[in-house]
Amino acid sequence: MPTTCPPLSDTQLSAAPFHLDRLALDWVKTQFEALGTEAKIAQVILPMCRDLSDENIDAMAALGFGGLHRFPSYSEEDLRRSSERLMERSALPPLLTADIEMSEKASVKAGTAFPNQMAVAATADPANARRMGAIAAREAGYLGFGVSWTPVADLALNFRANAVNTRSFSDKVDQTLSMVGAYIDGMQDNDLVACVKHFPGEGLDERDQHYVTTHNTMTMADWHASFGRIYAAAIARGIRIVMAGHVTLPAYRPAEDDGALSGALLPASLNANLLQGLLRGELGYNGVIVSDATGMAGFTSCGARKDIVPLCIESGCDILLFPRDIEEDMMFLREGLASGALSRRRLDEAVLRILALKASMGLHLDRPALPPRERRTALLGTDEHRRWAKEVAEGCVTLVRDSQNLLPLSPQRHRRILLAEARDRRSPSAPLPDLEIPAMLEKLGFQITRLVPGEPIDATDQDIGLYLMAEEGLSGKEQLGPQWERLHGAFPLTMQRMWQHLPTLYISLGSPFLTFHMPDCPTFVNAYSAVHPVQQAVVDAVTGVIPFCGQSPVDLPFGLPH
Repeated sequence: MPTTCPPLSDTQLSAAPFHLDRLALDWVKTQFEALGTEAKIAQVILPMCRDLSDENIDAMAALGFGGLHRFPSYSEEDLRRSSERLMERSALPPLLTADIEMSEKASVKAGTAFPNQMAVAATADPANARRMGAIAAREAGYLGFGVSWTPVADLALNFRANAVNTRSFSDKVDQTLSMVGAYIDGMQDNDLVACVKHFPGEGLDERDQHYVTTHNTMTMADWHASFGRIYAAAIARGIRIVMAGHVTLPAYRPAEDDGALSGALLPASLNANLLQGLLRGELGYNGVIVSDATGMAGFTSCGARKDIVPLCIESGCDILLFPRDIEEDMMFLREGLASGALSRRRLDEAVLRILALKASMGLHLDRPALPPRERRTALLGTDEHRRWAKEVAEGCVTLVRDSQNLLPLSPQRHRRILLAEARDRRSPSAPLPDLEIPAMLEKLGFQITRLVPGEPIDATDQDIGLYLMAEEGLSGKEQLGPQWERLHGAFPLTMQRMWQHLPTLYISLGSPFLTFHMPDCPTFVNAYSAVHPVQQAVVDAVTGVIPFCGQSPVDLPFGLPH
């Protein structure tokens, strides 16, 4: 029997969002009582794993971490094998996490290429967000994942905020609230744990947490009317994880007698006021809080790592995400316990909530770690999933403007197309394939001539001009502007515009905000995502095969900053 009472009561552990029955609650208490200090420290650590070899998986399992993060871009066989091995060889079942945001970069490689959140919102139908969550859950679950760090609940309020942009649903509160809720339902109904991020809300600061601590500069009245409503609705829907961003909320000032005070300019991941006061106290959240990745400069710039690692847990995070150096960060937590910077009560609270989360997922039960292989055809890359992706793609393509009545295009009237396309595309970590749209158009009978960067525009014997840009919102992506140099060549050719020579169509398969840089472009289409189904839908829409059905989820700038 424990010598002291656990810091969380049976009522707290059994309440929403965990809803534990007696068997699950007894498992949580039994496991907690058996853990020593070192094992508890390991439980609050969730590293990133890029090496799925048996040797490395065995080493990770032996260390007893609370969870392990892998990547949905890895092969189906490697993910299933490593999932089974981790579950078999871990003393306590780990949380197996992924970041399945759906985009060119963040869909399940072996599964369905699905458009991003903003493309889904452009269909104006929350049922598509529910389907998005369902696909993420089914495909991730088949590969052995139990948690996805999605959906993004941020608001695209600043069109220069590259790390939000198409990763968010909208700049509108009601639309974001309904889409986030539908996504959570789709994921939870298919047995995967969702996580809303990035509390207290990102999208005002144009900078990226990967490079600097960012700021939510709302008044508290505005916050409660926007992000406060979104997070309250997610909590009411039973969200089990909230991610604390490296984002401040300077307007939040608790009363002096409310206990531990944190500096107003500390980000949520290090801020007891925001996590224990606002999120747990005012919003009544009882689930797990995970920090955003702790290698980001938005975290590391806040102090010496030996101080901020224990502060992260002490302030209210239950999971330290992606330690920079596992052994070093565990040492910092040990030293924090010894110095009092990390209280034993906070460590115990964190571990209890992690165990309650695991029990809520059924990880305490004796059942297979993975769905059987015969369920593959029902869960991974199914015909239904592809149909849903096609419906979202065809429903999202948005005609922003066609003041010259150029559309629809036809090989008879517009056969010769002068194309300016940004090629050699990259995510922050890997190359991306060239777009397939030019080949699709050629197959329909159009003749493509590529504009050569570094050469002046020659419109001789051309019928129309076409710009293709495909840059989705991404963490770590510093440039989402029009990138004229990639299209036209170095200055002064960056000042060229094809629509000054030819009837011209500009298509953005990424950021919807490029109209700010070209308010005079006469025909403009937003398609939000460059996955294959969207590329096909774009070609079908601009050639008149399908109508433009998309409704912009964001207010578009036409040359005047907000």
